[in-house]
Amino acid sequence: MIIKRDKFDFEIGYLVKSPCRECPNLNNLPKCSDACVILDDIRVILAKGISCTGKQSSVVS
Repeated sequence: MIIKRDKFDFEIGYLVKSPCRECPNLNNLPKCSDACVILDDIRVILAKGISCTGKQSSVVS
């Protein structure tokens, strides 16, 4: 699967509060995290990001 990396991490931002804090399934953590749509969306957004730390992998895609 090819992921188009088109945003820097500073453009994506950061979470100020975990979406799990007010979730009705909070009692099921961490079992519920694999099936959570909200966490899946967050993972996809973060996976598209490019780090700005300057520590890049030597592997070029």
